[in-house]
Amino acid sequence: MSSTVSGPRQASYALLALALFVMVRFGLGPCVLSGLVSFMIMDLTERALRRRGTGRRYARWIALAMFAIMATALTWIFVAFMRVGVSRLPVLLDTVLPRLTTLSHEFGYSLPVDNALELRDLLVASAKENFSSVSKTSNLLTRGFFQIVIGAVAAAMRFLTPPDQDGSSNLFELLRSEFSARVRLFVRSFELVVGAQVVISIINTLLTACFLYAMDFPFKNFLILTTFVFGLVPIVGNIVSNIAIVTAGLTISVHLATAGLVYLVTIHTFEHFLNSRIVGGSIDTPMWMTLLGILVGEALMGVPGVLLAPALLHYVRAELRDLPAAAKP
Repeated sequence: MSSTVSGPRQASYALLALALFVMVRFGLGPCVLSGLVSFMIMDLTERALRRRGTGRRYARWIALAMFAIMATALTWIFVAFMRVGVSRLPVLLDTVLPRLTTLSHEFGYSLPVDNALELRDLLVASAKENFSSVSKTSNLLTRGFFQIVIGAVAAAMRFLTPPDQDGSSNLFELLRSEFSARVRLFVRSFELVVGAQVVISIINTLLTACFLYAMDFPFKNFLILTTFVFGLVPIVGNIVSNIAIVTAGLTISVHLATAGLVYLVTIHTFEHFLNSRIVGGSIDTPMWMTLLGILVGEALMGVPGVLLAPALLHYVRAELRDLPAAAKP
């Protein structure tokens, strides 16, 4: 390998950095995330079909059809989660707040609200004080949905486009080839990180569902959907779902909440090793680095940044490993 990096490759790095800047500056995270997830599903499905002897043309159209089915299923899960959350969350809060009030008095603390109605009033008052922020958030939600649709459509169109034919030696083709290589490596990093996270989230949801039904937890359906949806977010998602489960346990007894916490810590410890087993040694990012990346990603892009940060960290490390070291004098 040469000890120097070619000009087109250096330019491809600059173009990728520019693309990341534009994504952060104009809030295009939902579009990029949607496109990556959509392309990943179709690409993995096509490769699986090709390994089983299906022709390229039929494999692509079958993969596209399966993606449409999976997108519909994921949309249904998200809508069900929102619907169940809207109907069950106030009941959960109204049930658990009195018990939390009792516990807080035992430990010498006081809560700002006593029931779900007061909590709602508190949220409404806060919304009135920050009306401009709430309006901005509503606009971003509408814009985010539009970006998700555009990202999925763009990914489908790119998936159906025939592979690029290399061979030309002009500067444009060399730059295009190098930039395509950068994108492919990033997509591979995204597949490794997010694919592993999806597998772990499914396993975590199944184990958690068994425990919730065995211990007869309240709000089981809501907690199972919460575990799956938030389990797709690295590290932070487990914390959020664990809080919801422990809180639901408090509506019955402190002992049930404690048992839930112990069980969750146990299975998450098991899943940590399982995650390493699934991904192997390809993802070697320390937890502290992942946490810092998630914090920076959330500050720059919100939820899409949380999901993209681990993949971007893995991509950067893969690029650095591939670059030649400086020649010794």
